[in-house]
Amino acid sequence: MSSRNAVLVLFFVVWVVSATICRGEASTQAPLAQLYPGDVGIETDPRVLFAEDFETGTVGEIGARWGHMYLRENIGLSRDVHAHSAGKKSIHIRDNGHLFTHPRGVDTMYARFYVKFHEKTGYIHHFVHLVADRNPTPWPKGGAGETPPGDEKFSTGIEPTGRWGKYPPPGVWNFYSYWHEMQTKWGSVYNGKQELIEPGRWYCVEVMLKANSTPDKADGVQAFWVDGELHGHFDGFRWRTTDELKINSFWLLYYCTDQPARHNKDPRPESRVMEVWFDDIVLATEYIGPVQGRPSGGMED
Repeated sequence: MSSRNAVLVLFFVVWVVSATICRGEASTQAPLAQLYPGDVGIETDPRVLFAEDFETGTVGEIGARWGHMYLRENIGLSRDVHAHSAGKKSIHIRDNGHLFTHPRGVDTMYARFYVKFHEKTGYIHHFVHLVADRNPTPWPKGGAGETPPGDEKFSTGIEPTGRWGKYPPPGVWNFYSYWHEMQTKWGSVYNGKQELIEPGRWYCVEVMLKANSTPDKADGVQAFWVDGELHGHFDGFRWRTTDELKINSFWLLYYCTDQPARHNKDPRPESRVMEVWFDDIVLATEYIGPVQGRPSGGMED
């Protein structure tokens, strides 16, 4: 092999390894979204567990597709879409509401979604969750303040937080996790890159939850990306005590109460507008990445 070719090979290896580290996963394949411009046809990929772009059906039909919808009266379709959307619709939630679904149970799940908070948003109580549940029900279960048994349940939520008033609303992203070895009965918090979430701006957020490989190993992982950039990677978790417990639930949650305003000492809680938009949701067993699509404008309905 010539020295020039050897340098090219070395460069390629370094590029692959660097890309792998940045994605926080072992696969050297291209991000799924790169293979499906505009996400068109991404739902047919065998690695994809679920996909929703909100382009077809009424709100009621969308809820039926997912399996469970809460507070239908607060949920509507909007023509406000992100810049790379190939579609013309997103879903809009006011005050409180959720969609909940059960994809096939897996040991590693990636969830990518686009999200925008209202320009006058306040602080949010709880947000999007990935859940492993031994006995799944059509609706999400509670469990605040309860330590779940290692053979029954574990979960993590990607959530905006004000960190007790340190950041203006909605705050910065962090993980809020529940499992049998959590530090307190109220779950454990994991802070990623402390970059302010800008209200009124669309973001691409992707979350990865990976179960421990065997019941006795603490090699579970969770990570998240914002606009394709790794913002948090945490490992060393013994999420479960049995291999039979799989990640099998996705909770698109928008839960608002007055508690976060009190905790963050919000000086103007009465002026806040609690609304959020979601779009282009994909669940898969490998890294998905942001939409690689043509620009598309949109307007709020």
